[in-house]
Amino acid sequence: MGFFDKVLNKNASNGPLPEEWTRDRTVTLDKMPDNLEELKAAVDVTDPGSVAAYFVYAVAGLPGDYDTGMSMMKYLFADIEPFGRGFIEGGGAGRAGWDTYFNERLKDDDYRWLPRAYFAGATAENGFNPPRPLAIDLYYNETNTKTINGQTLEKLGRLNIVYWVMSNAAGNKVNVTLSKFDGSDRWYVTSGVTSAGLFYDQRAGLTAEAREKLYN
Repeated sequence: MGFFDKVLNKNASNGPLPEEWTRDRTVTLDKMPDNLEELKAAVDVTDPGSVAAYFVYAVAGLPGDYDTGMSMMKYLFADIEPFGRGFIEGGGAGRAGWDTYFNERLKDDDYRWLPRAYFAGATAENGFNPPRPLAIDLYYNETNTKTINGQTLEKLGRLNIVYWVMSNAAGNKVNVTLSKFDGSDRWYVTSGVTSAGLFYDQRAGLTAEAREKLYN
């Protein structure tokens, strides 16, 4: 590729992303960790799909055990230093991007089930209680991936990939941006709105039958 073509095509490449990552994927969570140490043993931090799936798992666990869920989220999350190469593991506020505005939803039966609806097989018929082993469908967001890598890969040495997940309740879609920083093979979730997005109000997707089964 010539000098001029590089200018024209600087946003055309995903960067050095394996082909199997740049398509829709289903990630199965073979293990359901109960604490941070078990999460560290379960997640493959060199695979952005594994990190994304376990981040959703951690967020879904917040209503049952906030401290454990938050510790898992912080392990998988990093805030990016604006216009720089650095990052802050766990997030600058130490909350993995979580907005405390949503704390009230963690104790409200009309809301606390919402993240479960993003797992494969969670339906109104089973009270959005997904079958085991847990699995999550990740949809590759090619446009956002190419755009972000065009801005950061060459200049900052930061490789990114964007997936989106879809709720089985009312079809809400949430983007999950993951980044790998220069000199490391480890991926982090770097989109701070992801955790709150999983609690987006989709109560319209609840049927009377689903309500009866939510916590049974």
